[in-house]
Amino acid sequence: MSGKEINVLIVDDDEDDIYLIVDTIGEIAESEYALHVSHSPAKAIDIIKSNTIDIVLCDYLMGATSGLDLINSMRAENIETPVILLTGMGGRHLDDAALAAGAADFISKNSLSPEVIDRAVRYAIANAERQCVLQTVLTNVNAAVVLIDKDGALKLWNPMYADLVESEIGCTEEASLKAFSSRILSENRIFPIGDRILERKITNLLNNEMVVMLQDVTEHVEALRERELANNRAEHLAMHCSLTNLPNRNAFNDRLNQEIARAKDQSSGFYLFLLDLNKFKEVNDFYGHQVGDALLSEVGRRMGACLKEGDYLARLGGDEFVAIQRWDEKRHASPELAHRIVEVVNGSYPLLGTIVNASISIGIATYPEHGKTAEELMSNADLAMYRAKENPVNPVSSFDADMDKVIRETRKLARDLKMAVELADLDVHFQPQANVSDSSIVGFEALARWNHAKLGAISPSRFIPIAEDTGLIHKVGELVLLKACEIASTWTRPLKVAVNISPLQIRYTDIDQIVHSVLLKTQLPASRLELEVTESVLIDDFDRAHHILRKLKNLGVSIALDDFGTGFASLSTLVSFPFDKIKIDRSFTSSIDKSAKAAEAMRAMIGLGQNLNHRVIVEGVEKPLHVDFLAKLNCDLMQGFLIGAPTPHHTFDDLTQPVGTSGASERRASPRRAKFSNCA
Repeated sequence: MSGKEINVLIVDDDEDDIYLIVDTIGEIAESEYALHVSHSPAKAIDIIKSNTIDIVLCDYLMGATSGLDLINSMRAENIETPVILLTGMGGRHLDDAALAAGAADFISKNSLSPEVIDRAVRYAIANAERQCVLQTVLTNVNAAVVLIDKDGALKLWNPMYADLVESEIGCTEEASLKAFSSRILSENRIFPIGDRILERKITNLLNNEMVVMLQDVTEHVEALRERELANNRAEHLAMHCSLTNLPNRNAFNDRLNQEIARAKDQSSGFYLFLLDLNKFKEVNDFYGHQVGDALLSEVGRRMGACLKEGDYLARLGGDEFVAIQRWDEKRHASPELAHRIVEVVNGSYPLLGTIVNASISIGIATYPEHGKTAEELMSNADLAMYRAKENPVNPVSSFDADMDKVIRETRKLARDLKMAVELADLDVHFQPQANVSDSSIVGFEALARWNHAKLGAISPSRFIPIAEDTGLIHKVGELVLLKACEIASTWTRPLKVAVNISPLQIRYTDIDQIVHSVLLKTQLPASRLELEVTESVLIDDFDRAHHILRKLKNLGVSIALDDFGTGFASLSTLVSFPFDKIKIDRSFTSSIDKSAKAAEAMRAMIGLGQNLNHRVIVEGVEKPLHVDFLAKLNCDLMQGFLIGAPTPHHTFDDLTQPVGTSGASERRASPRRAKFSNCA
């Protein structure tokens, strides 16, 4: 403080004492004191308010008042200027009373000297400055702070602590402050106060006192909670399907290994179910992925609702689910969970304004009979599920060793078929169609054939169902259509070519655009292309099929109704759409010479077609008497081994040349005899 002027206020009602103090201060060497004098505590307050006073030297007793009254008045006015009390009396009790009241020091007038006053003033001012810094820190620290002595008494606290007590108790009396300190010491380290969360930190001092700090950690705790929730959500998403909220493949793999370990330890077992929605790809293709997702979500909900304690369900991906059912005291040959799932899943689903029908196939493998590892169980459950898909009567199939070889062969065949389609390695054979009246050839039906590199010729009755089950039928159908039209476009004679269209192509592809694209690519006139469809197309989804068939006819192609007579609604199908031709199934032709009823049925169908102005073609013509029978009924067309078997297109090169070329005129003159002898 050297070089700084110290403003001193002397408060005393005795002039002699005032002079004594002034004289003593005047003897302090190298000091710069500015002195102010007041004869009463009341006037002293005014002087302090209107001047910068660094310290007050105040007489302890002044008539009816005292220096303690001045200190109390100053503190009431929030004046923190240090006060040194002077008295002619002595006694330790006076020192203690002065210090307890807040005096900076207590000096006896009998011991006044320049050195005593100078030291007391400087210490008091320095201490006041330190107290000011401490108070600033305590006021601005972002925590409630309280100093508690070894007896539990509060020696110091900051405004935030007082505010905290007032908000909880309603007052800031010292008793309340102390009671609150006892409470906070009994709480956990982190505890709630009202709508806030506080963290308590205790610093123990050497004199057995403690500093207690209460910090508001509400935001921090909320952030930690949010982080924990986010972590939990992330962990949940990592182990669950976001669409169905079922455990995902990762979670299932863990659970399956746990179940294997549990069953092994307990010499028990469990059933593993592999569940697959039937024709889910078609739902996505036709209704869109939004409806497909809604279907998966609802299927997952329905299956989850039928689980019992100990059952487990997960979604592996796509339309594939998996479940586990532990053995109970009764080991059922056909576990009840599978049948509960079939019961709740199979049926109609009102989704996003449309109705979707769904069904499920379930394959079952049993631990440990059907496998002792996760890989074996999953593989065998998959084989059983594949068998279930082939059985429309019973959608639940348990694994047995006999099915392993057959299903694996079928799967390999499916993989080979996919490769053959990608390489366009399917052949197209052609079977001629002829007029009944003169046996002249009017066109050919194109039929898919597959010559496997190792297995040789694979029957269409074998690979077409595989194509339909695997979704390859779309590519197979498009490939056959393209090859048939390419070959037909090379024929000089404008003969028709008939190509079968699968119901799945009508239902789930833009078949009209595909046909249009093929016609443009091959330059085959649309009038020479005939598309053969079965009546199941109209039965499954009449409105869509009717719309698509109309669009195909608008391209200029003709539409034939195939396998007529074998369905359930042939008459209604005929009147619902203007087919260009109907094909009577070969099953009727083979019996007309053996069964009067079969012959009458043939007559009725031919007559029906003629009355509805449809051209009629009969399949399965293998004997001359079949031709005679059809001729008597004025049937239009025929097809069968008597006319020609399905063979590669070059077999019929002479039939696709214009009339007048070598050999063609002879066949024209005696068509039936020439053709029959050619096929004998």
